This record gives sequence, structure tokens and C-alpha cells, in this order.
Amino acid sequence: MKPAEQERAPQPEGQAAAPDDAAGRRRSADAESRRAPAEASGESIERLTDLLHAVEGAKRLLVVTHDNPDPDALASAVGLAYLLESRAGMRPTLAFGGIVGRAENQALISELGTDFRRLGGRDGISPGTVVALVDTQPRAGNNALPAGRIANVVIDHHPPRPESSASSFVDIRPEYGATCSILVEYLQAAELEPGRRLATGLFYGIQSETADLGREVSQADISASLYLYSRIDPEAYARIRHPPLPASYFRSVHQALEEARRYGSVIVAPAGSLAYPDMVAELADLLIRAKGTEWSVALGRYRGRLLLSVRSSATSAHAGDLVRTVIGDRGSAGGHGMMAGGQVALDGLSDSEIDALSGSILEDFLELLGVADETPKLLIGR
Repeated sequence: MKPAEQERAPQPEGQAAAPDDAAGRRRSADAESRRAPAEASGESIERLTDLLHAVEGAKRLLVVTHDNPDPDALASAVGLAYLLESRAGMRPTLAFGGIVGRAENQALISELGTDFRRLGGRDGISPGTVVALVDTQPRAGNNALPAGRIANVVIDHHPPRPESSASSFVDIRPEYGATCSILVEYLQAAELEPGRRLATGLFYGIQSETADLGREVSQADISASLYLYSRIDPEAYARIRHPPLPASYFRSVHQALEEARRYGSVIVAPAGSLAYPDMVAELADLLIRAKGTEWSVALGRYRGRLLLSVRSSATSAHAGDLVRTVIGDRGSAGGHGMMAGGQVALDGLSDSEIDALSGSILEDFLELLGVADETPKLLIGR
């Protein structure tokens, strides 16, 4: 299904009588929320105007997320495609360079009802195609934008990279907790009502990225969530949040828990070979919840790359800076204050060299976090 073909949320046909019961009052409030037009600020309208001007005359659109996209990237891509198909008449294609392994993310794609294709680094892009990056930026090391190709549009909430300045249209808001919140503002400025599928996807993208509005959240994320809440499909949302989990998930969790070590308030978990790349993020999310934990670091191997994911429970953390410092010129890294990740290519390295590299990276983390002298303890007994 194309983004513009998404079903529209049903609109009430008349003013409902004021009910006496609490459930009825909630239904009435939801109906009123649907009737109320979305208010867009002058700044949002100006940004929309600039975006439409930047793509004016183009007919084809390629929306690219980061490799192994998370819910924020996936839903943002669909939201941008819907916006530009509806307001600029463009024919959208959505793509990413890796895979979607996490069960929740697979369920999200299914509920969005939109096809994504795999984009290789050498894939040609037809002349006249507008290329948009969402939730990533040029030369970030985590997307399949072909070398030498300049993205026409960049919309993201990560810290700005110098390479993004070459793009015709750039909207980077690191103060926002999710890129989906940015897209909600564009839809409101364009006076486009998201259908239930898109509203559900955008809502889940915000909740996933901000840990249910509890991590690196801004007022814009809260406002976008309130706007979307009455428009979502609750049953679809539940299917995304609680999908069936494959056996590989439990094997990876089991191995990570067996190997996890605590160094004071820091937990590190070498996960070995991964069933899918975003498993490291799942592990980091799980381990940061352990009582008394301020930092969690998970790393593992997937198809010739060493992947790592870092989480912090401290609002004053600088996880992105930490990971960039540790990885250095060994690979690519990025992130926010409380969450970050990175990767290192393992081409040509033997198993012993890979083990040495992994050990060195973990030692660097422990040193920078000030717990290198702590006596390691198993997270769980054997």
C-alpha cells in the first residue's frame, strides 16, 4: 500500500450528547480531539514551504533510513513519503541498507502496510530522483547512501554532521527525542490527517525512541504523542508492542546474560555471534533496567562487523560522545545523551584478533567510565 492510500481515521458526524459515565466522557474527549484541527506554528508552516520548494518539479522520491532501522526511522520514512506524495505529487520508494531483525520492528512494518526495499551501496539512483535521509545523515556510516551522492533532504534528531550542510533542505533538531515528532509537525502544517496505520506507527516510533516519554523527551514529543493518541489503532499497537519472539532471541539473551559482568554501576555483555544486528540494542535496553545500573554496554558480531550499543540511566550522560571517543577511527559511531551505538568492520581479522579488539573496546569503556579497577562480578550466578 502506498503512503497516500492509507485509511483515514473515521470522523464523527455530529456532536455527541454528554454522557454520564467515565467511559463515555473519554469517548467524547476523543471525538473532540478528532474534530479539533491541528494547530501549526508559523515556523512549522515556513519549514514545510521550504521543503516543498526544495523538491519542486521532481516526480520520484527515495526515502532512505539508517541501516537496520528502528521504529523511529521506519515510521518517519512512511510519514515523509505520505507528506510528499500528498502535497508534492511525488512517487515514493522507501529503502534501507541492512535488515530488520527485531520482532517489534517487523511487526511495525507489517502494521504500516508499506513496502521497504533493500538499498546497496552501489545501487544506482535514477536521475531526477529526490533522495531524502530520515533519522540519519550523510556520511554517518550507518546508511546505504551511495558514495558521492548528496542527499537532497535531511530530516533527523541526532547532532548535526558537517556533511549535512551540502543538502538542499536540512531540518536537524537534536533537542527532539524522536524524528517522528518532527514529521508530525510537518503533517499538521500541511493539514494532513494521518490514517490509523500511520498514526499508530508514528506514535510507536516516539514511544520506542523515548522509552515511553521517559528518556530524552521534549515538549514537542509529548505534544505529538497527545495528538496521535486518539488516532491510533489500539489493537495494532498491541501487536507491535508484544509480537511473538523467535527462539534466536532467547538464545541471544541467554548467552548475553551468561557472559554479562558488572563493574560497579556498569554492566558489559559480550554477546558473541548475533542472530540479527539490532539484537545489541535489545540487550542494552534490557540490561540498563538492572537495579543499580547507570551504564550498559552490549556488543556482538554480525556479518563481518562488530556492533555495540550503549545505554545510560543518567539524564546528564553523554553516551554519543563516549562511544565516538571509544570507537575513534576504528569505525563509525553516534547517538544521543542516554543512548548510542557504533560498529567496526572485521574484514580480514582472525577470531583471536576479533576477541582482542572486543576486549580492547570494553576496556576503553570501563576506563572512561571510571570503573576499570572494579572487581567484575557475574550478573547472574551459574
